[in-house]
Amino acid sequence: MKKNVALQELLEYVKEQKFKKGDRLPSERDLAGILGISRTTIREALRILEERGIVSARRGSGVYITKSAEAMALDENSYPPDEETRIKDQLEARFMITPVIIRCAAGRATEEEISSLRNCIVSMSRAIVARELRQLVDADCEFHRLLAAMTRNHKLIKIMDLLNTGNEIFWEYFIKNDEFVNNVIFAGFVEIVNAVKRKNGDEAAELAKRNIVNACEWLSRIKDTHYSDILGITKN
Repeated sequence: MKKNVALQELLEYVKEQKFKKGDRLPSERDLAGILGISRTTIREALRILEERGIVSARRGSGVYITKSAEAMALDENSYPPDEETRIKDQLEARFMITPVIIRCAAGRATEEEISSLRNCIVSMSRAIVARELRQLVDADCEFHRLLAAMTRNHKLIKIMDLLNTGNEIFWEYFIKNDEFVNNVIFAGFVEIVNAVKRKNGDEAAELAKRNIVNACEWLSRIKDTHYSDILGITKN
């Protein structure tokens, strides 16, 4: 609930201050002081706004407004605010698009790029052991960003950047279960990299699909929501 309250207060602040597209927001620390909300909660609210395309975080620079006031007003009436819908949309989009990107990446990846993918897996493993959600999300995003970069297609890279926003919404559930993360999701990433190394795009794409289906099935069990049914996907 704190996150939802922070989100509404942050949106109200943006409106009141009449921020325009391209304006930079105050830092997380400053926003926390202005709104009287913890930095952690402010960070979560900013991630949701980035997922909606309202703001964009630029490394080493800050967070910038990316939509006009009119576009934001329209979004309030059209964007599904509830967590369940956001999880379903995120998983469905990944299931539809990520395998296509990975299939292409497998045919174009260099040995150096494959080595970088393995480094991401090491970072993910360390984050899982340390229970560091932010580090795990960052490593996952970098893993998929590298795969998109291997396609040499700037449109696919931009699409992956969009898919990467909001990943923490399900990673925060996954990280609480060692067996599932280590033996299913983490092992799935290793298999994908091995398939990419073999230049087997079809195998890599199917492994990516299987990973997402596994995630849907596990979330369905712990949240009592049939994600696989809703997404229209079944496990082979």
